Amino acid sequence: MHCARCHGMLGEGGEGPSLKRAKLRHAPDEQTLQDIISEGLPGTGMPGTWTLNDRDLAYVARYVRSLGQLPVEASPGDPLAGQTLYQMKGQCHSCHILNGHGHGVGPELSDVGMRRNAEYLRNALTNPDIDQPLKSTPFRGNINSFLTVRVVSPSGEFEGIRINEDEFSVQMRDLAGTSYSFNKQALTSYQKAFGHSLMPSYESTFTTQEENDLVSFLMSLKGSQ
Repeated sequence: MHCARCHGMLGEGGEGPSLKRAKLRHAPDEQTLQDIISEGLPGTGMPGTWTLNDRDLAYVARYVRSLGQLPVEASPGDPLAGQTLYQMKGQCHSCHILNGHGHGVGPELSDVGMRRNAEYLRNALTNPDIDQPLKSTPFRGNINSFLTVRVVSPSGEFEGIRINEDEFSVQMRDLAGTSYSFNKQALTSYQKAFGHSLMPSYESTFTTQEENDLVSFLMSLKGSQ
């Protein structure tokens, strides 16, 4: 097998998608994952392999699953107190969806505890710009999908999250959740704000204990398993 050629030496992705994720889109369960490794995915660049027996298929599938698993971490605070902070003081639902509730300007958080560790979550609260792309790159699609753009058009000035873009148009959504589509030729100015997040820093909003509690709540979000 030569999985690393497409998926990267550490499963981080490249020519093929990253495998370092809690949920694999095409493989919701173990048997499906083994079938994909064995038979490939028709219509994609994922080939099958006929060199593995059942035992080896199970080993490979188990390893692929391990790439998306986070080490068990001790909770730094009280998740229940953090849930109240999420709903009340933080007003996080104004930008994020959690179990079907909220607005979808920012990333979905229902299973964020499976995808992000405590350090990442803390940084996201205190310094949200830190994980924003500094330039355009094909290898960070899930992050570039939350790229901030600024538009000046005959109807006014707009700032929001880029939804889609092609050679002729760009679509964005602002913090109020309103979506816009612009013809690029009609724009006075169009900027991609690399390194900038629309999410504000909560560093001065929460006390250290409140920060710990909110991080603990986010760590507890595992989605439906």
